[in-house]
Amino acid sequence: MSMLWSRESRRAAVRNATALVACAAATTMFTLPAAAHNRRIVRAAVHAPASAPNIIIDTDLSRWWDDVTAIGIANVLQQQGRLHILGIMSDVRNPVAVAAIDAIDTAYGHPDIPIGAVAHSSWNTAAHGYSDMLARRLPHSVRSSADVPDAVLLYRRLLEHQPDHSVTVVSIGGYSNLAGLLRTRGASELITRTVRRLVIMDGLFPNGGPPFTNQLIDLEASRIVVAGGHGVPAWPAPIGWVDGFDGIATEVGGTLCTAVPERNPMRLVYETLFGCGPPGDGDWDAPALLFAVADSPRLFTELGRGGAAVINDSGGLSWLDSSPRRHDYYVHVVDQAGLNARIDELLTTPASGQHATHR
Repeated sequence: MSMLWSRESRRAAVRNATALVACAAATTMFTLPAAAHNRRIVRAAVHAPASAPNIIIDTDLSRWWDDVTAIGIANVLQQQGRLHILGIMSDVRNPVAVAAIDAIDTAYGHPDIPIGAVAHSSWNTAAHGYSDMLARRLPHSVRSSADVPDAVLLYRRLLEHQPDHSVTVVSIGGYSNLAGLLRTRGASELITRTVRRLVIMDGLFPNGGPPFTNQLIDLEASRIVVAGGHGVPAWPAPIGWVDGFDGIATEVGGTLCTAVPERNPMRLVYETLFGCGPPGDGDWDAPALLFAVADSPRLFTELGRGGAAVINDSGGLSWLDSSPRRHDYYVHVVDQAGLNARIDELLTTPASGQHATHR
């Protein structure tokens, strides 16, 4: 536990540095003609071969290093035909977050991935972090949340077009969109039919702890997803929890400044957060993504089957050993060196949509 709190303290320092660097950056805004978002949805409805997982990513990408790595790795694996990204949902009220996501997707040659924005994104109450920097430095067609659908509506549209038990939802941020989906008519049946599993990065299992960053984004939404309430059912499909222990020693990206071109999105964010020094934070979201798509199953172990996550007395998550939810589990890393090496390999894979010469 003390290691996790120490890491959170390091994250606080990174937040302050990010704000200073983002304000100081004097770069050129790149935009492309606005895309027809319906075309993106139609293309996403054509699912990949059965051997490649169909995934939806729900992210608080805006200021944390690990969200960028998960989105970048997902794009690399899509380049390689190892998965198919149906859509990416922003769950923070930063209207530029969707532009940053689109900039990353475009850099990897996937400008048509559907993107959804959390309700009330226009309130602009979440810290921007590096999102504005990515939107300034890289080409993209989505300018703000006004250009994309509401995430809950996009969830429904995407799921309604998918085969039974074919979708993995990867939650690496807040729970707002997931709870919003559960509140819609017929959502439980739709999720049960189409979603194979939900993989969530959160918690400390089995003993538990207080609410951490992802829960704190929207505590009420996290309660709905885990336990239901106010006439809304809990998440009906199996849940795999990739918890906080899995990211503490996952320090990756240290070779980006020498291994990839200057305008590679992974390098741009790494330099903004850490300069070209050693990794200044762990990485929780990339392990969750790799586990979710079964990229390297030997790196992980599944624990706690027959139990389930519950909301504890402090409002955080703990593990209940016996539960009616028979198909939930939590995940721990069993080969840390192998995990770090695999993430670094994927982070330094060239972005196919970029043609800049490495200098």
